[in-house]
Amino acid sequence: MASLDYALFRWINGFAGRYLLVDRVAQLLVNDYFLTTVMSLVLLALWFSGATVAEREKNQWAVLRAVISLLLANAILKMCNLVYFRPRPFTYHEVNLLFYHPSDSSLPSNPATVGFTLAMAVWLHNRRAGNLLLTLATLFAVSRVYCGVHYPLDVIVGAGLGTLSAYLVVRKMRFLDPLLGRVLTLARYACLA
Repeated sequence: MASLDYALFRWINGFAGRYLLVDRVAQLLVNDYFLTTVMSLVLLALWFSGATVAEREKNQWAVLRAVISLLLANAILKMCNLVYFRPRPFTYHEVNLLFYHPSDSSLPSNPATVGFTLAMAVWLHNRRAGNLLLTLATLFAVSRVYCGVHYPLDVIVGAGLGTLSAYLVVRKMRFLDPLLGRVLTLARYACLA
């Protein structure tokens, strides 16, 4: 598995440095803040969108569950990082590095975990907005490999962790619904919903 992971990494990262425009776009996408900010703005827009009251409420539930899913995913991710440390690709291999040298564990990928957690939590409520977020999460994950800071397996595991966290919160952790309902009621009372 490790040799396949490395071979796929070499193939994807091998394109880095060949096409200036692609490199510049990848450097924008790989940034820790750009796509997370865009995704946050999508969640903010989703909070206030909906043609009907019922549709807006459904979107607000999606946003609340996305936030809770992100908390769960980050807790699991931190536990994984305490138990296992995988060095970044540039530690032992020559890579076309288009980003700074992160020093945390490469597996699971934090950006892939965040992106796919938010995307899947929304997708389980609103397919249109979820597809947009899934596209952004995929671009985020692929850019991390392209720019030399993650192996493909790192982003696949991150995507799986994010997807699992979203699924658990949205479909299985209904005991949180009364608390989230109160948050939504308070937001409406404060004219924030």
